[in-house]
Amino acid sequence: MVHLADGVLLLSIQRLKGERSERSLFHVLNGKRSATTLQDAFFYDLEPIFGLFPYTKYDYEKLLASFEKRGWLNRSSFTLTEAGSMLASPEAVSDLFDRLGGEYRDYTTMTWKRLSLFVQTFMSLEHERTFYPVQADRLAERWVKQIVRTEREWRPLIQSFHHELETALEDIGDPYATAVVYRFTGAFETGYTYEQIAALLDVDARTARLYFLAGWNALLWKLPRDAKLLGFAHGLSSERMTLSARGSYEQFLAGRSFQQVQSQRRLRTSTIEDHVVEMAMYLDEFPLDQFVPLEQIKQVEQLRDESSWALKPIFEQIDGISYYQIRLVFARLKRGETFV
Repeated sequence: MVHLADGVLLLSIQRLKGERSERSLFHVLNGKRSATTLQDAFFYDLEPIFGLFPYTKYDYEKLLASFEKRGWLNRSSFTLTEAGSMLASPEAVSDLFDRLGGEYRDYTTMTWKRLSLFVQTFMSLEHERTFYPVQADRLAERWVKQIVRTEREWRPLIQSFHHELETALEDIGDPYATAVVYRFTGAFETGYTYEQIAALLDVDARTARLYFLAGWNALLWKLPRDAKLLGFAHGLSSERMTLSARGSYEQFLAGRSFQQVQSQRRLRTSTIEDHVVEMAMYLDEFPLDQFVPLEQIKQVEQLRDESSWALKPIFEQIDGISYYQIRLVFARLKRGETFV
């Protein structure tokens, strides 16, 4: 049987267009915070699944082997067959894929851990019941303990949480809302497993998990800015730029040159270059012409195949340009800028 979860993974392979390797996708699925993996996710529209499929190498190999055996994948070129492309093409697959929220890194995950643990804790205390924490995360446990210890009348706040959740769940609709609701644990009822949710929704457990991830991500962004529930995201960042790149960016903002930033931070040239590429990828405004001559910028745009983000064909056609500079131009082109 073919499930939506299979379609999501096939779509991720399709989006790579045969330009990246099996290993590249493996690192995206596991959320590796390397420059190469971040760039793969950015250029090939894989950010929604970033870090959401933490496969072991064994399980990943098993998955690809099954896709090949079923006639969906050509592993020698790491491209889909016609049958695989058909399974990756339905709107339901791309809709689920793009809702998953992996681009927000740990923001959505930790917010869920905090809220779900708080709900369990509050309900158990209200009914004077002992419990085993639903989240085995020390940071989340510490955060909830600190909140619960503060002297506060929680009942009115719980009512506000309930109202905000109810409104947002109505907006996102099923099957996403159902997957989120049934994951909560209270004083007397334990949150459903993905297998139990799958039975409710008549899907497989992997798809049920994706419905939950997509639903929770969508719910967070449906909340108004003044929502009390967003207090559970306090101190968390949804920024895509890595902390290391952010450190270099702040140095540049202070007026330091590339060489000064490298000296100050005691990092390799290639590392600072990777940070600059991140800036080009994620910043709304970026002074591209400070890093690449305008004539070369135009050449890259003119020579690039619109269906490809491959660096080598460009590198081989332009004298004196580096892969680093091509990535910078690509980043701004990906963001919709044009220079020709």
